[in-house]
Order: sequence, then C-alpha cells, then structure tokens
Amino acid sequence: MRWRRGSHRAVALRTAPDPVVVLPVDHVLSRVVADDLTGQVERLPADTRVVIDLTAIAGFDTDGATVLLDLQDRIGADRLTIVGFRQAAARLVGSDTVESVAAAAAAPTPPEEHGWVIRRLRNLAVVQPADGDVLSTDDLEPVLTRALAEEVAIVVVDLRHTTELTPAGLHALTFASSTAAVRGQEMLVVNVDTVAADALRRAGLSATTYVAPEPLVEPTLPTETA
Repeated sequence: MRWRRGSHRAVALRTAPDPVVVLPVDHVLSRVVADDLTGQVERLPADTRVVIDLTAIAGFDTDGATVLLDLQDRIGADRLTIVGFRQAAARLVGSDTVESVAAAAAAPTPPEEHGWVIRRLRNLAVVQPADGDVLSTDDLEPVLTRALAEEVAIVVVDLRHTTELTPAGLHALTFASSTAAVRGQEMLVVNVDTVAADALRRAGLSATTYVAPEPLVEPTLPTETA
C-alpha cells in the first residue's frame, strides 16, 4: 500500500458519518506551517473533528504555537485536538502556565515512567511508550484496556517508538477497535509504518478507527558530477 507524500495531509483507512481527520506534522511548527494547517482545518466541513499530531516536530516557535492556539479557541477544543510530545502538548492544548525552572526544582521529583503509559489530554487519552523507551507491541493489550475505560471520546495509540507491530499487538488493536466502536469512542493509531498499516487494513478495523502513517522523509537526490 502506498501513502501519498505530504507534511501534514489527513489519512484515514475508514470513513464514518462523523469523521475525524488526522493532520500529522513533521516540520518545525512555524507561523507558515501553522497558517497552512489553519487553512486546511477551515476548509473542512464544520462537523469534522480534527486531530493535529505534532509528535514528529523538531520544535516550534511562538508565532506557530499562537496561531494553533487561536485556531483551537476559535473553533472549539471539542472539534480540534492537538497531540504531540509532552511539553508542546501542555502549551498547545490549553495549559495557561508553564512551570519555571525554580518551581520545577522545588517540586517533588515525579516517579520515573517506564513501559506503556497513558497521557490524558482533555477529552482524549494518548497511549504511547514512556520517554526514552522503545517497546514491543506485545504488551499493548492491558494499557489499551485501561485507556478505553477512561471517560474520553478519543483514544490515540502512538506507535512511533516501537519495534514492530507483532501478532499480539495487531490482535490487541483489532479488539480495542471493536470495543471502542461499541462504547461510542473513536480510536486513532498514529505513526504507523506501511507494513503495519497494511496489516491493520487487512485486519478489518471498525469504521470509527483511523490510521495515520508516520511522516515520510523525502529522499535526497544524488549530486550530479561533471
């Protein structure tokens, strides 16, 4: 299966009456990139919910962050959700304050996380490996069960820092897809390579589960020599 190249194109393997569009971003979130995202969102039907996935960005500037935050305020957090690495998500999904270095130093050190974790962001739960961990999908089932039990409308499963989609991981995602549909939830599987995306497509996911591929890197053309 071939994915169309693009920095932040929406990709879905299934359609549904109440659609969710995933816009993955793999560039630094500048004002230009944020304006482009704003235009894409504003051209979508008003009943379309949008998830902007910033997992792959190398960084962001104040202008880019402000544009997306203003867009979310304008169309509503129920319609637009922004996910990504923890620090960016904290600023872009509605956090009004950022801890200073002094305050962070004075606060108790949180316990170190390992394995699969669930990060709660407003009306969704993000399932992903803990920072610095590269995990097997063999252990997905328990954390997916916990995430689906949360009072959220959307469960995002981030496969970026995983070794591969194993048979056990595929079974867990397929079962979770059916469970989410029964409970009226939607599931987004993001940062999926082409092999895993093909396996998920053939597994027969529910109509409320969507798959977004990992950002593709444009090949570097060889330099011509005289």
